[in-house]
Amino acid sequence: MTVSIQLNVTKKYGGFKLVIQTVIGNGITGIFGPSASGKSTLLNCIAGFEDPDGGQITLNSKTVFSSSSKINISPEKRRVGYVHQHSALFPHLTVRQNLEFGYNLTEKYRRVGNLEDIVHLLQLEQIIERGVTNLSGGERQRVALARSLAASPDVLLLDEPLASLDLPFRGFILEKLREISRGWNLDMVYVSHSVSEMIALADSVIVIRNGMKVVEGNASLLLNNSSVADYVDYGSFENILQGVVDGSEDENLSALTIGDVRLITPKLASEKGKQATVSIKASDIIVSKYLPAAISARNILKANIASINHSENPTFIDCEIGGWVLTAAITRQSVLDLGLRTSDEVYLIIKATSVIPMELY
Repeated sequence: MTVSIQLNVTKKYGGFKLVIQTVIGNGITGIFGPSASGKSTLLNCIAGFEDPDGGQITLNSKTVFSSSSKINISPEKRRVGYVHQHSALFPHLTVRQNLEFGYNLTEKYRRVGNLEDIVHLLQLEQIIERGVTNLSGGERQRVALARSLAASPDVLLLDEPLASLDLPFRGFILEKLREISRGWNLDMVYVSHSVSEMIALADSVIVIRNGMKVVEGNASLLLNNSSVADYVDYGSFENILQGVVDGSEDENLSALTIGDVRLITPKLASEKGKQATVSIKASDIIVSKYLPAAISARNILKANIASINHSENPTFIDCEIGGWVLTAAITRQSVLDLGLRTSDEVYLIIKATSVIPMELY
């Protein structure tokens, strides 16, 4: 693992104390935890918006804070992008002027992409000359992300960027973050209390609670680790999946190819051959050991059980289907009654109406 950020910091607020020592690698690292656990404080210390009481922070092998060496690099010199939950755009400027602000302050040799590429990537052409006070919440977050990218940061910090957005904008921004991380080779630290976002986006996750690290590892640990079970909203867990539109079934239904599987969905706005993101709640997936007959559900998918994650309730079954994984949530008793084991062949039954499009119209 190539190290992107090294942290060993303490920060005290009244009766709360953040004590974190960890190493953040390349890719997208999720910071997960309940409210008031210290997630935003941690990001603010990395960005330089808050000074730790003690310790050291290293970004890409450069020490930006050290209490022992009296080092404290100013935020604008840390080359860190920051996307807040509430966008924090300059209200007196247009969308274009917001983007140009950071872009013009960045030396030419540091610029990763030009403004036109960023505008096209985040589909801002139609709103580029508008004032930001006239934008919807989803539009504002797209502009906030674009403004951070325009400054060509070495690391991108994101603090609950999807918390107040509806499904289409959530799906779009998740899709773009994956694309940016890989295409720009840009490391990200992504704060959220959404298990679904963590599973869909993060390469690894660090769980913190009461200002301290609880556990870290692959994002799937959020589904099977007892130390996080009491503050995970398992009932809302959804599979967030990206595929390629494979045309229309009829006037009300579309088809989406994900890996080697064709999934029937409600009508999609994206054209054939374009990418689209959909959501399927884990609790909306029925698991059968036998191929069902004479059933109205449009999706019957043959799969193999990759793992069985025993949370408090429900039990999450990770099912491998044509190169991708779909997670179903069933009761522990159902696992026992069906005699399910790892590597078993099963059939997943999903109504087309249970597949929720997450795309911009």
